[in-house]
Amino acid sequence: MLPFLHPVIDIRYLGINGMKIKKILFPTDFSEAAGKAFEYALFLAGAHNAELKLLHVVDQLHDFDNFEILAITPAEIVEKMVKRAHEQLQSMVAQAGKAVAATESVREGKTWDTICKTAAEEHTDIIVMASHGRTGLSHALIGSVAESVVRHAGCPVLVVTGSK
Repeated sequence: MLPFLHPVIDIRYLGINGMKIKKILFPTDFSEAAGKAFEYALFLAGAHNAELKLLHVVDQLHDFDNFEILAITPAEIVEKMVKRAHEQLQSMVAQAGKAVAATESVREGKTWDTICKTAAEEHTDIIVMASHGRTGLSHALIGSVAESVVRHAGCPVLVVTGSK
């Protein structure tokens, strides 16, 4: 397992050397692993009195325009996905409670790229996200959103694995 896939916090980024955490971006796919990462995001936001932005990215649907047999259009599929994501994010914002200032956003696009762009636009100090820990063929075929975010984000990234 690669070292950046374990929840390791480098204290240089947590208020030491003058850097403060004011804004945390938490991208989620609503998986069990993301639930564990959400606990880290809540902890960091509370400990640093930071704003917590919850984000879900609806990945672009490709090549569905040629499937006329679908009962609903790709646009309708995306619309339903966005609506459902807002509902789930609002539930998470409520879970954050009054102790943490939390907001939610749903965006469409390529997941890792949208996460990195959102972090830059929001002037995020740290991204806290989950990794499913895929390896081998599964990792090669599906790729790793977390790995791409770590490589391309303009801020530190805390990656929390779903493993023990």
